[in-house]
Amino acid sequence: MVRLDLVLVLLTGLWFSAVGAEGEIVSFLVEPLEVSTMPELTEPKKTVAGYLFDVTVSTAQELDVVLNRADSLRQLFDPQQHGRIAIILHGNELRLFQKGNYSVNQSLVDRARLLDRDNIIDIKACQSMMRALNIEVNELPSFIEQVPFASVEIFRMKNDRNFTEIKADITQF
Repeated sequence: MVRLDLVLVLLTGLWFSAVGAEGEIVSFLVEPLEVSTMPELTEPKKTVAGYLFDVTVSTAQELDVVLNRADSLRQLFDPQQHGRIAIILHGNELRLFQKGNYSVNQSLVDRARLLDRDNIIDIKACQSMMRALNIEVNELPSFIEQVPFASVEIFRMKNDRNFTEIKADITQF
């Protein structure tokens, strides 16, 4: 009953507003409403996350291929626009970065450091695998971020930071 009264009041008000002061009926032009939206509410903010490479290689030559590929992207890849390339190391390649092996792998380590400095790549090392390989925390260069467990870091980066995982065989680089 209350709804009927409200409808009658609204219709009566509409009728009175449609009749002008002279008693003439004023026509209303009804145009479709444009839906105004706030872009920040309707369009998700695009975050530049990046790409995630899960790397397990055996030799310096194989890691060199990975770093060469990252270096070649320097000309095509703007980290501000596309995000960074995260490389998660969790195999024997960790030994290549040990401070005791620096003299043998100097060019490899220095190139990785340069790519990291230029924000092209972000290298992460699995501490669980480091323990298995008897690599101490202080034996890796400071530009390599150490994470407790590679699989958890990969999951976190994909789900919390929106990184896109690239699963590639070393021969695809």
